[in-house]
Amino acid sequence: MPAQRSRFSAASRVSVVALGLLATASISQVAFAQEDKVARAAVLAREAEELLQAGKTPDACNKYEESQALDPRGVTLLDHALCREKEGRIGTAYNLFVEAERVANEEKRTDRATTAKQHKNDLFMKLSRVTVTVPSDVVVEGMEVRIGHQGDLRSMKLIPQAEWGKAVVADPGDLVVMVSAPKKATWEQTFKLTRAERKTVTVAKLADGDGPKPLPPIVTEPPPVDPNNPPPDPTKPPGDPAKPPVPTTPAKHEGGRVVVGLAALVGGTVNLLSQAPLSDINGTQYIYRGPDQSEFLASCGNTTAVPGAGDCDATFDPQIGLLGGAELFLGYALTENIQFGGRFLGGVHYPLGFMALGGPSISFFAAGPLWLGVTVLVGTTQMEAVVTGARGEIPDAYEADNDGASEIVIPVEAVAGRASEEEPFNLGGIRAPSFGGFEVGGSFEVSIILADNPQHDGSGGALMLSAWPMGLWSPGNGAVVSLPIGFGYRFY
Repeated sequence: MPAQRSRFSAASRVSVVALGLLATASISQVAFAQEDKVARAAVLAREAEELLQAGKTPDACNKYEESQALDPRGVTLLDHALCREKEGRIGTAYNLFVEAERVANEEKRTDRATTAKQHKNDLFMKLSRVTVTVPSDVVVEGMEVRIGHQGDLRSMKLIPQAEWGKAVVADPGDLVVMVSAPKKATWEQTFKLTRAERKTVTVAKLADGDGPKPLPPIVTEPPPVDPNNPPPDPTKPPGDPAKPPVPTTPAKHEGGRVVVGLAALVGGTVNLLSQAPLSDINGTQYIYRGPDQSEFLASCGNTTAVPGAGDCDATFDPQIGLLGGAELFLGYALTENIQFGGRFLGGVHYPLGFMALGGPSISFFAAGPLWLGVTVLVGTTQMEAVVTGARGEIPDAYEADNDGASEIVIPVEAVAGRASEEEPFNLGGIRAPSFGGFEVGGSFEVSIILADNPQHDGSGGALMLSAWPMGLWSPGNGAVVSLPIGFGYRFY
């Protein structure tokens, strides 16, 4: 008895192993078949593009339809819709655009959704419609109603029973309504439908017959796949099975992507800040008038001795300087031609200074290699400029005694102080930092694509030469005008 149990256990183990191997082989065969479908769909999409470029629009559309049937993709669906629209089958195109918009919204591809919606809306007023009426005494079990182009059985579309008696969208041209049922002769009625026309077709009673005519499938199933000898993948180079699939469609820029732009900046700046706070002039004294020709003495930097006095700004000559720095754009491609995000510009000035600016920005493709855009900027700048004097505040109560002025003009000869006592301000021609404080303004973008590099992965983008002429205003201080020119790469 122990020997018999041993033989039974061994046999059971062999059976389990055999079943496991059989299941593995079956799973492998299914996996190979699925991979083959995806590869065939990619090849069909590539062939469709080639046929479209060769002017063979109907053949191209059929290829897109076959590719979508094998491997449903949002981009293929939209390409199929655009192809049918170009072919003139606007009813089919309209229905495809409706589906493409739905799929694009599910995939959060706003670029495709926008394109599909725009084309769908453009076609709406051009649509032709057919109402197929099926009287109740004509209806039989298993009845199917289809409509399509004469001589093109692939175009035959099933009208659901819920749509009988309702206007359905149809393609203009020579059409046929085909009604079939088991053990009945197929009933047909042909007619011509023009663009935007409305047509009603009433179905007659079906005669006895052989049943429905066979309709060709959109695609044919591939031959059985041998898991031990799978067919070569047309998307992989021969001899390199480890290499990932190469997309078969040409790379192009698309919306729905993150955009990152980096550029090195050089340029020039005109500093027009006529006055700005400067602590180096603290200690400068000035006199303002009071009632009855009296005079009061105030000292820059001392605002506690006399309330409303002692707050001083230095005044400066205009200054032209050089600029070097970097530009960063972080945004999102709303469509393939519109990008929105934030732009940041920073750098240093010579004479000594700096720039730190940023704000919301939009760029759009204009024509050829040209991109244009606009940016709202906030931030600050600073640049050394020649001090020409100062202005000291007058208390509000004494402005009437000083001819309504709120400040006293202090000539450079009377300006005291300087970090280096060897160069006091009263000698004239001495530079100091003119700080703009809070500044607001904007810039225009003019970019030229030097080398376009669309890719399927994140490395796609373009090498660009850009200019951002900008103007900034500092309330109460003046203005800054700058022209940074950048050379860099924008990933999109």
